[in-house]
Amino acid sequence: MRTRVTVALLCLAFAALAGWPAFVAHRTASDDVATASVEFTPAPVTQDYLQRDHFVEFYEGAVRRSPGDQIMARMLASQYLMRFRERGDIGDLRRARVAAQRSLKIQPRENSGAESALASVALALHKFRDAQTYDADVVRMQPWSTGAAATLASTDMELGEYDAAASLLGKQPSPYLDATWESTVARYDELTGKLQAARAHITRGMQQADSVFDNPAEARAWYHFRAGELAFEAGDVAAAERDQRAALAIFPTDAKAYNALARLYCAEHRWRDALDAADRGADLIPLPETLGYKVDAQRALGDTESARETDDLIGAVERIGNANGINDRAIAVYESEHGERLADAVRIARRDLAARDDIFAEDTLAWALAMDGQWIEARPHAVRAVATGIEDSRIQYHAGVIALHTGHAAEARERLRLAVAVNPHFHPVYADDARRRLGSLR
Repeated sequence: MRTRVTVALLCLAFAALAGWPAFVAHRTASDDVATASVEFTPAPVTQDYLQRDHFVEFYEGAVRRSPGDQIMARMLASQYLMRFRERGDIGDLRRARVAAQRSLKIQPRENSGAESALASVALALHKFRDAQTYDADVVRMQPWSTGAAATLASTDMELGEYDAAASLLGKQPSPYLDATWESTVARYDELTGKLQAARAHITRGMQQADSVFDNPAEARAWYHFRAGELAFEAGDVAAAERDQRAALAIFPTDAKAYNALARLYCAEHRWRDALDAADRGADLIPLPETLGYKVDAQRALGDTESARETDDLIGAVERIGNANGINDRAIAVYESEHGERLADAVRIARRDLAARDDIFAEDTLAWALAMDGQWIEARPHAVRAVATGIEDSRIQYHAGVIALHTGHAAEARERLRLAVAVNPHFHPVYADDARRRLGSLR
């Protein structure tokens, strides 16, 4: 087994090195990289995901052979986490937790690797306070690490603790470019109304991540995915599509990138493309959001029977495939937008808000309440959702409509104007509705 894994790694390395000149030439000449950095040369992609099961098997064997080795246990946890990110199997999170806890039991003190793994597991399982505790302990152990500080700041933002995140990110970073730091600053800028600055930060992080030869393909693709998300938020639809395609070129089974493409194509009423992207994404990981885009595309194309079946599947995900409430937010958003099971949407949105009181939880509950006819109760949640100045068009639209229904016409006009100004095609229905409402408010 050890020999097989070693040979696999060497084959990946030699194949990547052999293709480096062509890869660099392609990336340098490509119109897709308008902001190419002069500081970084993109490395060839390592197709580590193709060997993930072998790597897992190797470290499982190493742990069996050396049960007292905390490093092998921690490395096994890392492999489980990478496989979860690649395939979305919740079972891998539980396996990662067991392996990391084993490492921590062997070395209970100053074991930052095991605590980082446990933080990642907790975050993915929506146990945000547990993740925050682990992340804070890693920062205590590694006060010099920008990556550790950025990870804690990211968890703080998941909990809506933006002042705490700002304090961590306000410290002088390392003189060396850190992709994790850049992506976290990008997230903070996105949430606080500095969308163009966010795009600049994620681009720098992406370039740094692309320059490291042994970065996992999924991790590299994630930066392109995030760049595409931010481009879409900013109304730069062409760049958004290119970024998501770039993510898929790096990691061809990236369900997140297919989901983002489905959202983009739905917003542009490119229903055939939307259905294709949603189908591909849902075949990989049946996320409720992706299935929701599939429903929209099927209905728009007149396939009502298939749309009904897909809608039933979303209901099944809620009933039997929603461990730890991981899909709460997406389910509540889908039900609110489609006028289905609205009392259920409000209940689920309240549960999500209790788990993490961030901007998006406030927005999700505000819109669920509004669609259920509870406009007055929706208002304070909508106000909190836009309190940081976020430029997200859908959130601004929600807040604008709720403001209009609660007697705040001037605010409604401004929020609807901002929604269509930032991204004229932010939603297949709401974008046109925002323009219609603006016309009546003039």
